[in-house]
Amino acid sequence: MSDRLDALTSRIPPMNDLSSMLEYKTPLKLKKLGFLRLARLEDFLDRFDERSIEEAKSLGADILVFCDRPWMGESLQLPLSDRLEIALLSFNSFDDWFSGLQKSRRREIRKSGKESVDIRILDNPSSSEAQEILDVYREAPFREGRYFVGYHSWNLQRVKEKFRTNDKSIAAVAFYDGKIVGIARAKFKGQVAVLTTLLSSLAARQKVRGIAASLLAAQVRMLSSRGVRHLKYGKLGVGLDSLDQFKRSNGFKPVAVNYNYLLLTGKAKLFAKFGFYQPWDIIFSTKLRFAIPVLGSLQPHLPVRLIQKFHLYA
Repeated sequence: MSDRLDALTSRIPPMNDLSSMLEYKTPLKLKKLGFLRLARLEDFLDRFDERSIEEAKSLGADILVFCDRPWMGESLQLPLSDRLEIALLSFNSFDDWFSGLQKSRRREIRKSGKESVDIRILDNPSSSEAQEILDVYREAPFREGRYFVGYHSWNLQRVKEKFRTNDKSIAAVAFYDGKIVGIARAKFKGQVAVLTTLLSSLAARQKVRGIAASLLAAQVRMLSSRGVRHLKYGKLGVGLDSLDQFKRSNGFKPVAVNYNYLLLTGKAKLFAKFGFYQPWDIIFSTKLRFAIPVLGSLQPHLPVRLIQKFHLYA
């Protein structure tokens, strides 16, 4: 290992607990980026330590991608990194979060319940429930004037596999008039959770308000009972202004984090000289951030298949 890697690992807190070392299973996911192989820790859920480097190399990865978690006292910025703002909600309990909301937001959540919106936790979705969840994803290819990636990225099998509640994730649905009109899903590990899905039916919004807020409240309640104290929900200042406003009004605050890139092979170092080392989601949040408004204005005039084929979304 090079002197630079030795210097890096010396700054990383080692895992000294024997039981945790024996139970260790690599959390790395390997993906291709052109001619490169990227090993990536699951954002915000997995802790980076010295074993991550050796595991990435054993998988044949060219680059190791990971982000730090400053709110957990884990701050690390490598020479090759990107600094982004995420939306983070920190709370001691559900009551702590709910009491801190504006009165209008608390009223909206209560009103949604009075209007017969029933929030249910899914252990395993039935075939009919899975189909209704998929229907929410595929209700329309455009939301808020922009192409909605979930429109094509989900299928029935994936819904059945991912929308489960267990020791790693919580899946919740909102029922109204006997039909699923909203969905939410969060993954968690230790004190940190990531909200991966929060979606309400466009048609149902015309009949009842507060579906998304009620689903979020259910997630906070359930996550809090499992010891979660920090909930991450996407980035801030990159996507839709309306979504940013929703996050802020529900207590999410901007937190700067570092996405780090550790070059493991000569090939990676060569590509990095030409600026090619970032995953697509980070590219659109940094180098191609200027293109997001342009894509948003162009998308409604383009065929949906063209948008999907050439990844014309962010």
